[in-house]
Amino acid sequence: MLALVAVLDGSPRLAVIMLVLAQVIDGLDGPLARHWDIATVLPKYDGYILDLVIDYVTCVLVPAAFAWQFVVVPHNGPGQVAIAAVLATSALWFSRTDMMTDDHWFRGFPAVWNMIIPTLWLFQANHTVAIIVILGLSALSMSDVEFAHPVQVHKWRVENIGFMALWIVVMVALTAVAPDRSVWGDVALLIGPAWVIGSTAVHDIERRRSLVASA
Repeated sequence: MLALVAVLDGSPRLAVIMLVLAQVIDGLDGPLARHWDIATVLPKYDGYILDLVIDYVTCVLVPAAFAWQFVVVPHNGPGQVAIAAVLATSALWFSRTDMMTDDHWFRGFPAVWNMIIPTLWLFQANHTVAIIVILGLSALSMSDVEFAHPVQVHKWRVENIGFMALWIVVMVALTAVAPDRSVWGDVALLIGPAWVIGSTAVHDIERRRSLVASA
């Protein structure tokens, strides 16, 4: 809610900070709910469905509003198509019945627009680049390419948590001084996305080789 209010109030830096805070909370709510056995305490509420609803608002709806309000995408037809792609493909992704593998890899891009949109804003990305990134990731949401769960993934778990934490820390640091930028800041901000791209690509190659070998 605070992130959305910040977007509507025209405060991009505060919106990013609130989105980051929500991301941290999202990493803690599941373990806390399981620790206190909330499913037993409040049996008529489905925590899984509640989590999906909250994630759609936090990870999709608010970042989409951010992208439009702060002109990460242009206010024209292509910009509208990009926002529509975010909202539509993310809704479809959250409704997938095969969302996650047994070893905690998401099937398809997991709609973490709360990380992608602020990163594009911090880079002051060209509108064409932003639209290409958004449409490309939207298409990947509908694919079977596997992306690591930020916390629960088995393979490269420590590395994954470390690089995701670094991405968040750098995002907060650069948000504090935005719109000022530096080469070193841009390089640091690229490390997190580069890890995600690299680990996803390596995992996908290994998975395809395994499927071919077992065929």
